[in-house]
Amino acid sequence: MSSPMNLPGARSVFDNHVHLTPRGENVKAVLRFQSKGGTAINLISLPDMEAPPSGYYETVYSKTLDMANRVRAETTVKVMVSVGPYPLDYYMFQKAGLDPEDMMRRGIDMAAELFLDHRVNAMGELGRPHFPVEPEDLRKITGIMEYAIEVASDIDCPLILHTEDLGQSGFSELEHMASRHGIAPYRIVKHHALGADFKFQSMITKSTLATRDNVHRAIESGQDFMLETDFVDDPGKPDKVIPPDSVPRRAIMIAQQYEDWERIFSRCFEEVPRKVYGIDLLNPD
Repeated sequence: MSSPMNLPGARSVFDNHVHLTPRGENVKAVLRFQSKGGTAINLISLPDMEAPPSGYYETVYSKTLDMANRVRAETTVKVMVSVGPYPLDYYMFQKAGLDPEDMMRRGIDMAAELFLDHRVNAMGELGRPHFPVEPEDLRKITGIMEYAIEVASDIDCPLILHTEDLGQSGFSELEHMASRHGIAPYRIVKHHALGADFKFQSMITKSTLATRDNVHRAIESGQDFMLETDFVDDPGKPDKVIPPDSVPRRAIMIAQQYEDWERIFSRCFEEVPRKVYGIDLLNPD
């Protein structure tokens, strides 16, 4: 069976969740992705604990946009950009003596302005911490997440969520929030969806780590999905969360193991991203 990298005509091999920093591998990581056949990434803003709380989101978003331009200039990889307040920013602002709700809502509004100016393609990753928190903090953080859903609905912007592991009830909660605020549930992406999540039917779009097990579960479920590395580009922890070339390596695996690999490619690397983000990764310009 032929490899997808030898297919006639252009194909998209898309990593839906990548973080890059000037201090890390940055463009070199994308070149690793490109060398294995990767063609497009969604570059997500990354928290910066060294940035001052005052003007924090201006700093973080600007760094993300600058990094996107570097990748475009130095590789052939197509770059989407998503920015938004990371859930744990709540505790950073709290520690600094600032109002986390006010600061993070401002960050959401700023991300919305960038979307309306066509400088970013989505808001994210927003949401809730992935570990237990105090009930009052959880209430406020959920309120911030719901505000983001409301804003995303108002401007018809895709939204990438970082949350705790959800289960069926958690996915249903997100669907109800989407319905309450009038945004199509498929425009909400559950980042870091587990392989086990494919047991659950949901209109929320699932983006799952590109591990062998997750890929098999996602394909065999028959559900829509996207693949991601959640590559963090931490110079102290190489290849965190998984290596930046993992998505194209899983693409090769799919082509070797599935007779209908062209259909799978078309769906998860082209049709689902187009449906969620409104972007053609083969001809994004």
